Amino acid sequence: MFHPTCPEGRATAWPVHGAPAPTAPSGAGTRLPPAADRPADLVPCDADEELVPTPAHPWEGPLLAACAAVTLLMAAVLARTVWAATGSWEYVVCALAAVPAVCWAARGLLYARRRAESVKISPTQFPEAYRTVVSLAADMGLSRPPEAYVRIGGRPCGTDASGHGRRRYLVLSDALFDGGGGLRDPEALAFLVAHQLGHVAAGHTGFWRRMATIGGDLVPGLGSALARAMEYTADDHAYSRFPEGAHAVRLLAGGTRLYTRVNMGEMADRARTDRGCSLLLYHLLIRRPSNTRRMAALRDRTRRGRVFL
Repeated sequence: MFHPTCPEGRATAWPVHGAPAPTAPSGAGTRLPPAADRPADLVPCDADEELVPTPAHPWEGPLLAACAAVTLLMAAVLARTVWAATGSWEYVVCALAAVPAVCWAARGLLYARRRAESVKISPTQFPEAYRTVVSLAADMGLSRPPEAYVRIGGRPCGTDASGHGRRRYLVLSDALFDGGGGLRDPEALAFLVAHQLGHVAAGHTGFWRRMATIGGDLVPGLGSALARAMEYTADDHAYSRFPEGAHAVRLLAGGTRLYTRVNMGEMADRARTDRGCSLLLYHLLIRRPSNTRRMAALRDRTRRGRVFL
């Protein structure tokens, strides 16, 4: 069973080049659940420690600004087109308001689907996963832990984070649990949960941030580059809080049946040695860092993850 502890007692599960002993203190700013609702094995960090925020990937800020600029440009083009066609400011306002209204409704329906169809992780349903979510959310300084749901099928071993309104929620794959509802690999699940909580802590799940970057998704390579930078940021959050679970990325490469046979060091080395125009184009278009590049970034902490070349 996963027993959350202060970061000082953690040790990396595999060699990391150039990285000091990981420390991710949390303390005065950490808000834990009320004592009556707190799991017995939830061990908070010392009260005199200070929460140190994890910095964003260096490319995230510039790419976010570029996507926001493209979004504003496209909004201006839309407004000018509607004005030229109708000559009415009312139609212009309605056209500009329609985009966020549709996105708001889509996010709401997705959240409603999770609430209506998925199993909610709670103290009585998947309690080990629940304690992991609550503990890591408190360790990362979130005001309250997000809701968490188990998704049947979908992307193998995939986890997601999203939100609607002021609510934030996580979605965990059923492949992370065994037949009895226990955790297949508690440390791997903790890392994947911390990764998604990193998205929440970094503001990636906010509605207006999503609206600001929607234009970038219409430019080939721009929106996907921002998405990759955000993934590296979330990985940094996860590594700073639970480095011993970094082997969780093997689940994305080998699945639950073969991941223990995946050599992370060998795959990480291929990020440096594999070359080719088609491979480069693939890396520029995907929204998540490839497994080889992601493993390389987790292995060598002196370098940030590669977003482009």
